[in-house]
Amino acid sequence: MTVITLTTIGFGETHPLSDGGRVFTMVLIFIGAGNLAYTLGGTAQFFASGGLDAWRRRTRMTRTLASISGHTIVCGCGRLGGAVAGALMKQGAQVVVIDRSPHALARFLSDSPSAAFVEGDASEDEVLKRAGIQRARALVAALNDDASNVFLTLTARVLKADLAIYGKADDPATLLKLERAGANVQFSPALVAGLRIAHQILRPRLTEVVAFSAGAEADDLGIEEVTLAQLRRPVGAPLGGTSVWGRADLMVLGVRRADGTLVFPPRSEHSLAAGERVLVMGRLADLGAALGADVLASE
Repeated sequence: MTVITLTTIGFGETHPLSDGGRVFTMVLIFIGAGNLAYTLGGTAQFFASGGLDAWRRRTRMTRTLASISGHTIVCGCGRLGGAVAGALMKQGAQVVVIDRSPHALARFLSDSPSAAFVEGDASEDEVLKRAGIQRARALVAALNDDASNVFLTLTARVLKADLAIYGKADDPATLLKLERAGANVQFSPALVAGLRIAHQILRPRLTEVVAFSAGAEADDLGIEEVTLAQLRRPVGAPLGGTSVWGRADLMVLGVRRADGTLVFPPRSEHSLAAGERVLVMGRLADLGAALGADVLASE
């Protein structure tokens, strides 16, 4: 009687019921109808609120985070973190954004719907592991307060010793703490903005030439570190023999040696050694054309 009642089959009574049995069956009917209405309502709400799309997005994001490598983890998608992540994605870099605020993530994803993200506290080991920190190339600590950025830097350095960490400090006094915590690069937005404004005031034309400004007009102007592999040149080849040398639309700024020292000014007879990178400034389209022409010439 319970099965045929709750499933609304209604075959009839399997045997004559007493008054108590009929009352019990009526209670079962109301329970079954209530459960059915609740199930249908929950299912309708799930689809109406985009639950299926959200489930698909979470599934797709889980697969993406499990396979991504060589990416940059941006912790905090506020004004600074969102700008960093957006600029990296615009240049074609792989980025994973971490933020504990679903509203901040939703605001960022509205502008960058294809971005990979993890919702959670970036200072927790499990959250960083979900973001693929073991396979990442860099991490940007851009949380809201300096103490959180220092602790995040310590945590990230323990999880991956060779990770490139960029730490933000609102208070310039925190820069030394970030360095001691293990940040490779420490920066204060106030100091960076102050230096940029000072350069614009004192040397406005020079500022435009080197793309010191982050304005829209300088978006396609960049400085690239070009390796010997990209240039398709063997060790010992002269710098003047590469396709980036002597072009009117490109400027070779220097050569960074493997130990980090800079060769400036560069000379055409400089012999390229293993691990060296050539610093070239120009428009991105011209840089791509130069590297493409070099590859075609070598092939």
